[in-house]
Amino acid sequence: MEAADTTEILKSLADDTRLSVVRHLASQHGEVAARDITSDCALALKLSQPTMSHHFAKLVASGVLRERKDGVEKYYRLDTALLTQHGIDATKV
Repeated sequence: MEAADTTEILKSLADDTRLSVVRHLASQHGEVAARDITSDCALALKLSQPTMSHHFAKLVASGVLRERKDGVEKYYRLDTALLTQHGIDATKV
């Protein structure tokens, strides 16, 4: 991977909301429905669903999250292999 990739990953993790999402997913050990992440994180952070969608999109664009769609439902999981390649331990962020 290029240095720019590492920069984008670190930029995406520099936001408190996105960092909360990553921490939440790291504690779940697998794929989680967007609605579950939104209900857990958005309530704690007092954020709307569209705001959470914006943060999911940033994390997906940087490669931190992988997204899977099943009908209208979206599921997210951490790309721990990518994070490890860039020296990031998701369990310690």
